[in-house]
Amino acid sequence: MIPDFSAIAATLAQAQTSPSNPIDPEAYRQVSALTLMLALLGVVLITVLALIVVIRRSQRRKAEQPKPGPTKHVDAWAESGKRFDSSIVEINPEDDDFDE
Repeated sequence: MIPDFSAIAATLAQAQTSPSNPIDPEAYRQVSALTLMLALLGVVLITVLALIVVIRRSQRRKAEQPKPGPTKHVDAWAESGKRFDSSIVEINPEDDDFDE
């Protein structure tokens, strides 16, 4: 059960702060607990709203990006033939110039 903030505030306002009649510790504890609950609720609310904004922005970015077209399948051997470098030759052991 959440205590009524206006009732607690009225109780604290009516209490006299003289040394003979200090503020009721129970009322002080209730006001402190209510303040803590409100602060935590605010943090949770801000976090949830920020999460919603981030999710919606990411969905918009995905929607704005063009969809890739179908993949064009190419023969791998034909592609390797196009990229063949003619400077690469087979090694011939007879071409070695070693003097033994």
